[in-house]
Amino acid sequence: MDTKSSEESSIEKEPMETSTGVDQEDSGEEEVDGDEEEEEGSDFYWEKDSFDGREYHPSDDSEYSDEDLQERARYYNRTVIETKGFFESSDKLPLYTWSGIAVASHRDLETKMYGGITGREFVGNMACECVEKHNRRNNKNVKLEHVLRANFDPGAKTKYYITFAARESDSPDAPLVEYQAKVVWSAGITYPIFCRPAPPPPIQG
Repeated sequence: MDTKSSEESSIEKEPMETSTGVDQEDSGEEEVDGDEEEEEGSDFYWEKDSFDGREYHPSDDSEYSDEDLQERARYYNRTVIETKGFFESSDKLPLYTWSGIAVASHRDLETKMYGGITGREFVGNMACECVEKHNRRNNKNVKLEHVLRANFDPGAKTKYYITFAARESDSPDAPLVEYQAKVVWSAGITYPIFCRPAPPPPIQG
């Protein structure tokens, strides 16, 4: 498998074939998300975030002789947990990774996939399913306006962490609010996990 920059993680092909290019040794990246399978048609995992209750502990990081790699690994591991997978691209992130959550680059989002839709439209469609379920279950009227960014954790059950701008009413004058949606995509089926307003960014120490 070819390695790819974490800023160039592939979302432009079939989602089942996406792979993160990160060299495990270079990044110190670890699997940090543990959602179990969601049964089709089940609400058991709705609004259950596998990151809830997790805290970053530097003692859990792997040790590397290269100080730059060590710092990048620590930054990645801390940021993934503190943002619960919804982190933004940064030059502090590892340059390469073989596994774990990666940022979908601007190119990934704007490139057309199979079916003629762009990566941005693909993740936007999945976010819309989360919004619809959120509205239906909570008697809300959230309207997705546009996708801001997306992260993904590739695999047989690919997880997507989608950040988008929304309005909380039909009024065009309603302020834009940043929202988050998490979904699992598998074999062409989208399983919504949650939809929620984005929390304040973590305070960097």
